[in-house]
Amino acid sequence: MSSIVDHLTELYVFVDDFLTAHPALAQWRQSPHDTPEFTDAEVLTLALLQGCLGVASLKQTYRLVAHNYHSAFPHLCSYPQWMTRLQALTAQISALLRATAQMPAGSPAFYLIDAKPLPVCHRLRHGRVRLLREDGAYWGKTSKGWFFGFKLHVLRHIDGRIVNLILTPGNWDDRAPVLALLEGVEGGVTLESLPKRL
Repeated sequence: MSSIVDHLTELYVFVDDFLTAHPALAQWRQSPHDTPEFTDAEVLTLALLQGCLGVASLKQTYRLVAHNYHSAFPHLCSYPQWMTRLQALTAQISALLRATAQMPAGSPAFYLIDAKPLPVCHRLRHGRVRLLREDGAYWGKTSKGWFFGFKLHVLRHIDGRIVNLILTPGNWDDRAPVLALLEGVEGGVTLESLPKRL
């Protein structure tokens, strides 16, 4: 099993190689001489560590790294400065996501479709919930019971790479967004994940 340091190193090398291979993405700064000690690759690596650390927020990620892995980021800036830098790198993040979603040539065209409920409140608050109603949150039911919120429909390649995703109200049928999910996929075999029966 890989350690957090191994994941951190792999992420940093991947992001740094990507940014080095695409020098146009580094031209967003006002001055060509403005090269901070805490690099863009480090900013993005720190954000991507959230999944490896299994924490709920970027703030928790920052705190864990600052307390436990500070030697990996010797020029770590403050949390507000890091968030400002991260928000300024939206174009780089979009390019990175597009690059990771591309299928390597010759890879088998096997895909999986699944839906995950995203409740916006605890079940105890269902009777008085008003949160995000105007944005489309609605009642839905899964094999585990009722929830109020959204559904995230995901199409992923068999190797784990996310190809497409769609957010719908909680009451949508899982089959409704399938055609939209498959846009841009040419051929292949698609399987739907079945709910587990107890």
